[in-house]
Amino acid sequence: MDKKKSIITVIILFLICLLFTTTSTRVYAAEEDETITQGVYIDSVHIGGMTAEEAKQAVKDYVDDLKSRKIDVTIDGNTETVTLSGLGYDYKDNNYIEEAVMIGKTGNLIKRYKELKDTEQSNLVYNLEFNLSDEKIKEFVKEKCSAYDIAAVNATVKRENGSFVYTDHTVGRKVNVDKTVADIKAAVLDGWNQEDIALAAVVEDDKPKYTREMVEKCKDLLGTFSTTYTTSSQNRAGNLANGAKLINNTVLYPGDVFSAYEKLTPFTTANGYYEAGAYSNGRVVDSIGGGACQVTTTLYNAVLLSELEVVERQAHSMTISYVDLSRDSAIAGTWKDLKFKNDTESPVVVEAYTSGRTITFKIWGNETRDTKNRTIKFESVVLQEKAPGKDVVTEDPTKPTTYKLTTQAAHTGYVAELYKIVYENGVEVSRTRVNRSVYNASPKYVTVGTMEVEEEEEEESKDDKADAETPAGDDAPPREDNKKPDNTQDSVDENTQVEDNTADSQTEVNAADEN
Repeated sequence: MDKKKSIITVIILFLICLLFTTTSTRVYAAEEDETITQGVYIDSVHIGGMTAEEAKQAVKDYVDDLKSRKIDVTIDGNTETVTLSGLGYDYKDNNYIEEAVMIGKTGNLIKRYKELKDTEQSNLVYNLEFNLSDEKIKEFVKEKCSAYDIAAVNATVKRENGSFVYTDHTVGRKVNVDKTVADIKAAVLDGWNQEDIALAAVVEDDKPKYTREMVEKCKDLLGTFSTTYTTSSQNRAGNLANGAKLINNTVLYPGDVFSAYEKLTPFTTANGYYEAGAYSNGRVVDSIGGGACQVTTTLYNAVLLSELEVVERQAHSMTISYVDLSRDSAIAGTWKDLKFKNDTESPVVVEAYTSGRTITFKIWGNETRDTKNRTIKFESVVLQEKAPGKDVVTEDPTKPTTYKLTTQAAHTGYVAELYKIVYENGVEVSRTRVNRSVYNASPKYVTVGTMEVEEEEEEESKDDKADAETPAGDDAPPREDNKKPDNTQDSVDENTQVEDNTADSQTEVNAADEN
């Protein structure tokens, strides 16, 4: 019995030795052979028997083939095509090949043998992790697919020949970029069969922001104001007419902010302006666009009466005469502008026109105020006065001593405030300060002759003297209105016409005293 057991033991030991000898031989062969063991796959690519370099090339060819696949995206019958390469399709390198090369080449003999046998029998598959570029997909959808968008058309409103003209709105069509991008990513990354892809872009209605129903609410007169310019020169009158034309039929939708600077500039002859009087450094000078300040001032008062939100308003550097103190609004470069906001829930139309040397602004919208029991008025209050300084005299040696010409009248300086007063059933219920304005004092500028002349020449110069001391007409310099403003104000439904007797102007362009 013991002999039999000994024989069996010897046989077993022999078989074990034989097994280890065979395994060791195969392992050592594998170590010397740089190829990858059979049964290793990367995705569907069998890389068994390949060297690392051969495996890398095989995987590259496989991925390049996938990158060449096409995606057809249809947009209402139109098709845009892009390759996966164009969408940044690629894979994450997880060092699978380097890992595959080492199968059966590390560890003890038993571990190595087991790795080799498992791989041969069950296959080892490394799955690549693919990705797409969100930025490139979005770029493709925006530039190519969205090119077929049909924009919605808002309804419009304007005043024409004393009546409102409304147009219909149109519903448009647009590609939903984010949803289409998500669909493209899902088609490629979620269960893709690696064939060309066809899908439809996500298309939605593009609804207009402003419908016919909304713009038809604009039908009520919210406020109107007028000023006159009967003594202005032809050029200045032309500038006021041009300013009214540039602003007329401006539509402000809810939340929109009006800027007089944006509407009226540039102050050039090409934009319809002429040279006329303007304030600059405390003097009246000729400037292209002179008179634009009367445009903005008239509009400012219409805005006040409409009770729209005033965003920006600046006073003139010196007083003007066609409205009370603190009711003016200057425009000067980019530092003095008139801005107001449509803070209602309906569109607002600004109508502007000139007629018979009068400029008028009417602001139309949807009246929601109590116009039966509630009224408003604006009151100017003078807080301080400052007398003009000593006359500034310029001597002219070419004129006789009897010659005297006032080139600019004196201006009294003021500090004034404007108040808005609200009445309900004739009883004052609120008084709110609207603005505080400071107007500089300015001396009178006079030119006198210094040339001595014979007695007979003096007689001949009398007519010249009379003319020089009393300039009149369109070219006359502005006269000073030193009267404090009366407090007879305008309700929301009233028009005000105030005599213009100044060559005041424009944006006070290049006016250093506006800094």
